[in-house]
Amino acid sequence: MASWQHVVGAGRLLDPASGIDGPGEIWIRDGIIVSVTSPDAAPPAELGPDERVEVIDSGGLLITPMFADIHVHLREPGGEEHETIRTGAASALRGGYALVYTMPNTTPTCDEPERIAAVDRLAREAGPVEVVSVSALSQGLRGERLVDLEAMAAAGAGGFSDDGAWLADERLAREALRWAGRNDVLVMQHCEDFTLTGPGVLHDCDCVHRRGLPGIPRESEDRAVERDIRLAERENARLHVCHVSTAGAVDAIRRAQERGLPVSGEVTPHHLVLTADDAVEGGTDFKMKPPLREQEDVDALIEALADGTLAAVATDHAPHSDARKAGGFIDAPFGAIGMETAFCVLYTRLVETGRLPLSRLVSALTSGPCDLVRRDAPRIAPGAPARLNWIDTRTARSVDRQALVSRSHNCPFHGLALRGWPVAALLGGGLERHFDRVPVRIRTTRG
Repeated sequence: MASWQHVVGAGRLLDPASGIDGPGEIWIRDGIIVSVTSPDAAPPAELGPDERVEVIDSGGLLITPMFADIHVHLREPGGEEHETIRTGAASALRGGYALVYTMPNTTPTCDEPERIAAVDRLAREAGPVEVVSVSALSQGLRGERLVDLEAMAAAGAGGFSDDGAWLADERLAREALRWAGRNDVLVMQHCEDFTLTGPGVLHDCDCVHRRGLPGIPRESEDRAVERDIRLAERENARLHVCHVSTAGAVDAIRRAQERGLPVSGEVTPHHLVLTADDAVEGGTDFKMKPPLREQEDVDALIEALADGTLAAVATDHAPHSDARKAGGFIDAPFGAIGMETAFCVLYTRLVETGRLPLSRLVSALTSGPCDLVRRDAPRIAPGAPARLNWIDTRTARSVDRQALVSRSHNCPFHGLALRGWPVAALLGGGLERHFDRVPVRIRTTRG
């Protein structure tokens, strides 16, 4: 006997990649979408008269495909006091994510095939969220010797990155990009010229100087982006710039794309809505790499996300314990968590204010990142696995850092009242409710 589900009562179905935007119902058989119909349309022909149907009443909520995040830090192995694969996957599910790519800066570094296998095993045990390992480019992220790129790709690496270490050695970077170009593999660079960063902890600007703190200039990012684009063009390689934060980097990526180069970029929610002024006032939960910049940079990032220059929103979810973040701006580690609040932050701050269409936000969280890593995106379409989010765009809920399911609480959005919370998800066949009271209900009928 087949297992049927019938999603009814949606306020809006929205999947830009499938051309769906409006009221509708979804029929699902054994976890696969059979049809997407107008409300009250006849059941699919495959449904027999005596089959049980689980009816999911959506209570007028927005339904979208689940999201993909191609840049997170899940800390395991070696940093389990901050996050584990299990708690990170739970945080991803709560934020509406079906797929996450975890970065290699663990202890030990993800630079050997068996380390990919270990993460895969832990992820399968953790639940339905798919976790894909990104391989280091260099052994131990030291920038001295490349990993066995062929072996890591064969083991299932979703991409290659030295993450926060940046592969500064131009000879090695060229060698890595040459191999990536020949094999059509994505190189994901954290672009930062550390000779310019120095001891900086926040953006290099007046409000930071007045606090007596060392700054990180825009040029540290801009120069690294320009160099990597130059090398990628020479080697005909796909280059992805992680967590873009400056107007200059946006301009460089846009110019590369206009020349037809396979150069892409991502942007984080915090870089889209926060500035260096927020960091100075807010404390170490606002200390991240690259740093929060100035309003002119924020405006450039929003424009680039809106016009598709930056194809993806990625959270750079970077958990750190309260004890480590308590060290003050000089000593606290860089990074903020972000998977659970990504959509509601951007919905409230950008969509509701008219700066970004809702359809563009959904694309940047679904087909945008998946296209970059050559994966099938979650879809609302016949034949696609049922990976659906129910999102409440009407109810404002305050962010409570202690109530988030991540093991760490370094959230820069604590206390904000936001709309657009993912409140339920369908992944792996079961409906997961994220809050006690949500207008999503299940009943069972006969076909």
